[in-house]
Amino acid sequence: MSLLRYLLISFLLITCTSTSTYQYSVESNNLSENIDLRLNFNIHEDNSNNHKIEIQAFPKELNLIDSYKIVFDMKFRDDYESDFNGVCIGPIWDGYGPGEFTVVLDENSSFKASINGKLSQESDDRCNNYYFYARFLDINLKNGISYLVGVATDYGGLYPDAPEVWKLDTNNEIELIFTSNIERYSINFELSK
Repeated sequence: MSLLRYLLISFLLITCTSTSTYQYSVESNNLSENIDLRLNFNIHEDNSNNHKIEIQAFPKELNLIDSYKIVFDMKFRDDYESDFNGVCIGPIWDGYGPGEFTVVLDENSSFKASINGKLSQESDDRCNNYYFYARFLDINLKNGISYLVGVATDYGGLYPDAPEVWKLDTNNEIELIFTSNIERYSINFELSK
């Protein structure tokens, strides 16, 4: 009887959870240091408004890479063309709160990380969907050099606009050295209520 109960509970858990997968590749036109990679996002959502984001990077040159740092941001509104002019709050992320969150993928964790979020029942922001996009992507090499990959638009000018890639050397000097295949806001995912 316990095996039947286990199978029933497993079936209920599987049917109450949905998973979406997003895949992106970052390819540069730099031949001297190959920082190309593939990113996989698995988004798990359940009926209790819980969200789990699993992200893994697959570097083309594994021996060069120390870590990746990705900062995600959220659009303020569900749809900028509707009459709704409120603000979407979105899930509350472990250690971050609603909105922006950061994920670090390092060699020690096989370039994999996850973060959990929960939509608050107390504050209904009237948004049905939440659109997240990569705001910043840092690629840190084992030799201390970092590449700042433009994945969005940085109006402050402290970060490259997509598709530019800046090299930050060990003396904190920045130079634009090449571009990538990434278009503005193209690394993104969507969550729903």
